[in-house]
Amino acid sequence: MDFLVFPDHPVTDRLTARLPRTSATRTIAHLSGRPWIVGHWRREELVTARVGPRCVVLLGTTSATPDALARLLPRLRGLDDLAELRHELPGSYFLLACMGAEVRAQGSLSAVRRLHRTELGGLTVLGSRPQDLAALAHTAAAAGLPGAPRTGTVDEEALAAHLLAPGAPLPLALRTCWRAVHAVPPGHCAAHDPAGRYREVRWWHPPEPDLPLPDAVEAVREALSAAVHARTPRATLSADLSGCLDSTSLCFLAARDDTELITTTWEGRDPADDDPLWSAHSAYRLSQVRQEGRHLSLPYTDAPTWYTPPAQPAHTDPAGPLAAVRDAARLLHQARLVARLGSRMHLTGIGGDELFAPRPVALNSLARGDFREALRLARRARRLAPWTLRATVRTLLGGRCYPRWLAAGADRIVPGARRRPDGTDWEDVPAMPPWAHPDAVATVRRLLREAAAAAPEPLDPLRAQHEVAAAAVRAGERVRGIDALTSAHGVVYEAPFLDDAVIEAALAVRLADRVPGGGEPVLAAAMRGLVPGPVLGRGSRRAHSAELHAGLRRNRRALTALCEDSRLAALGLIRPEALRPVLTSLQPDTGALRPLDPTLAAEFWLRARPAAPDHDAAPAPAARISAPAAEGD
Repeated sequence: MDFLVFPDHPVTDRLTARLPRTSATRTIAHLSGRPWIVGHWRREELVTARVGPRCVVLLGTTSATPDALARLLPRLRGLDDLAELRHELPGSYFLLACMGAEVRAQGSLSAVRRLHRTELGGLTVLGSRPQDLAALAHTAAAAGLPGAPRTGTVDEEALAAHLLAPGAPLPLALRTCWRAVHAVPPGHCAAHDPAGRYREVRWWHPPEPDLPLPDAVEAVREALSAAVHARTPRATLSADLSGCLDSTSLCFLAARDDTELITTTWEGRDPADDDPLWSAHSAYRLSQVRQEGRHLSLPYTDAPTWYTPPAQPAHTDPAGPLAAVRDAARLLHQARLVARLGSRMHLTGIGGDELFAPRPVALNSLARGDFREALRLARRARRLAPWTLRATVRTLLGGRCYPRWLAAGADRIVPGARRRPDGTDWEDVPAMPPWAHPDAVATVRRLLREAAAAAPEPLDPLRAQHEVAAAAVRAGERVRGIDALTSAHGVVYEAPFLDDAVIEAALAVRLADRVPGGGEPVLAAAMRGLVPGPVLGRGSRRAHSAELHAGLRRNRRALTALCEDSRLAALGLIRPEALRPVLTSLQPDTGALRPLDPTLAAEFWLRARPAAPDHDAAPAPAARISAPAAEGD
């Protein structure tokens, strides 16, 4: 699915007239007849309703129907009411609406459905994919329509920020790799007034974390059940069944509906890895719930290893560096297998840990409202984990405001330095890789200081709320990138945990129930009675270090060859002589390889671009996946 969104303005005609069109191109018009939404989507990805001058369009995955949507339209007093309307429309989708000549568009709270914008011909044009806006900028320039200088060319500064591991803080993470193409921030919508003027409006704030555990458990169960049910009308559905609670929960929820379920699990290389045992147990219990279905155990001997380079440009994400670069080839292998068995959608448990894993930062936020309770829970946590007294006191009382935390991050960035996160961090603490060029390090420091100087607002004043919401955004970016790969093979990649309603339910849980050692994990309590009891009490998973080392050994020659003509090095972002020893030597500490993924993702992305040596060239129009021909909408 891809689309562009245009305001109802005369310049729109000049822009859309130069768009490449095929029999698969679909158009939804403004009331004036001008193009509003132009793109490519499957029939089941569109739900739309129009009542008089009001029109609402859902693009994505939802259980809503046109009739149900039409019944909701009369309740809209204005476009601001869309924020409440979505509570009755489960799923993951873009929501676009118009009332006369006033239009609004928004994506999901996570980055799974993210809107982007750019300025062309004096108008702000929106798109679901940044590379399409970059291509449109080239088209606009050929038509003589003005835009920002070098709009749609590669942004080397953004690429430098993409080298941060485990990821850039939120203000930098929102920068695309294309100049003058910007992401609409999470929780914001894009609006055009009748004159075509553009503005961004924040429509969402995290809920107060005050829901008692019994009520929170019920809300989580209902939201996750609805999220899965929005995906089960399909005749055949596939899903990960890793043996962990997140993916297992999705499989047992899906098994309640009338769909053929194909579950998959990866065999591990490490004999001590017990994931396959837990997965096999869950698959057996699933077979007792539903006789239909099939379980695939995927042998590592038959699948690509981790770090297998992309076989062709289509095996990367054109939007930007792929967060799942490490196992991209394996995910494509999995998609091909389930596609042969009839699956057109695959469910993943990504988002479960991000939303429901207990975190020390919850203590920091709890201490601001109920210090006595926070102190009691901190004492319990110290008995369960090796927390020092100093670290405990800092968790309870420490911490900077968000802009100051960003500015301090700039000072901490030293190539190769790694600092353990603590309970006062707003997000994961990033670091530049040891092989980063000093100029790239200086650039990232400057970008962080500039972001801090702009005094950005966090997603919520409470660190615990911001940290969970930011983690969901980062997980959504991972899912969006994987979907870009698997959709090319006819299998969309979906994460029900990252639906808006599930995120909100997780954020509403009171802080005392989100502290390490504070009691039964929320997700386990929500799934009690649905998921087998042993899985509910399963401890932490093993690290997949065997897969990591095997992948590096198998692909060492191909990976070290990247150092010979590195595109990142040509841009002055890395030092190949510092990267090569990491790829060729044994690394007993897998943590030293943590920065490798962002670097490889950026390198592969640059190499996949047409005319890669010319980094200032605008991209060609993005390749289109065939879709059914448009009907009269």
